[in-house]
Amino acid sequence: MKAVVSFSIVALLAILTLCTFGISGNAVNANELPKTNFIKVDSSKIDLNNSNINAFKKISGFYPTLGRILIQNAPYKSLDDVLNIPGLTEAQQQKIKDNADKFTLYQPDNSLNRERYNNSLYRL
Repeated sequence: MKAVVSFSIVALLAILTLCTFGISGNAVNANELPKTNFIKVDSSKIDLNNSNINAFKKISGFYPTLGRILIQNAPYKSLDDVLNIPGLTEAQQQKIKDNADKFTLYQPDNSLNRERYNNSLYRL
């Protein structure tokens, strides 16, 4: 019985460590991410914390479903956070890993919440 309790405690600590520091061990506070600057935006990469749903059209297989999932679960501190989204299939995780070089992370700009789904193309 003691062995089961000890194992449970060790397992719980390991899970908490992974959740805190990610798989790579690089814990990043959201405030340590580069500041969002829409004037000097780098449009060659998709900012997972701020990009509009339409940005995901650039990558095959991301628009609309996977892009929506990524937007709904933001903000992220690291790519490990993205890969640990509950409910992602292995194929979706692999697609994210395969395209990791096309993403970037900046501090979330909370003024964009609604605009990430709808960029006023059809709103009155």
